[in-house]
Amino acid sequence: MLSADVIQGPRLSVPLSILRPTQAAVGMRSVANKRRKLEKHVGREKKFDRFLDRRPIPSVRGPADRLYMVDHHHLGLALWQADVEMAYVTIIEDLSQLPMAMFWRRMEAGGWLHPFDGAGRRIAPSKLPMKLTGLDHDCFRDLAWSVREAGGYVKTRTPFAEFAWAAYYRDRIDERLILRDYDRAVKAAMKLSRSRDARHLPGFAGRGLQHSEGGPHTPGLGACCP
Repeated sequence: MLSADVIQGPRLSVPLSILRPTQAAVGMRSVANKRRKLEKHVGREKKFDRFLDRRPIPSVRGPADRLYMVDHHHLGLALWQADVEMAYVTIIEDLSQLPMAMFWRRMEAGGWLHPFDGAGRRIAPSKLPMKLTGLDHDCFRDLAWSVREAGGYVKTRTPFAEFAWAAYYRDRIDERLILRDYDRAVKAAMKLSRSRDARHLPGFAGRGLQHSEGGPHTPGLGACCP
């Protein structure tokens, strides 16, 4: 819950420990990559503060005044692993007056909730982790991140876009291949990303094929990054 250690200002500065995830899993390769990048800034107080200020965590104020982060889960966990205690957030919606059941319905309707575990199975929102440290690992989410980094599709503003790609790969690539030969799995996923079967997915960039919504989305801030 919000308390005296929350600093009011252009951004809210809050302890990472109070942020509630709105997804159950992340790609740990992506988290490790972000941690390596941000650790270069740790120790340079002013520079690191500017780094965080440019990357506020969008959050929704929920029942009991709790803050539910709706993006940047990978960044949040990377900060936690790097022993960073505070982060900036921006409040994008105040749903604190809603009963819990209605709150979850509004969150999902708004594209701010992804209640699926590390194996892609739907779970009750009440089963989501209460803290960043409770996030599970989804190797297919890592695969989706690697494919996007390699240009297999483009980053979009569509909520949880990379989870949509992860689900697509989950149905077509054996998890054992990811665990045994990650590079080979990425190559297989790259090929799948260019196929007609993927053209309905956000950020589709298949050669010579048009996205079902009229072409690839404009790159922008994705909803799970993070």
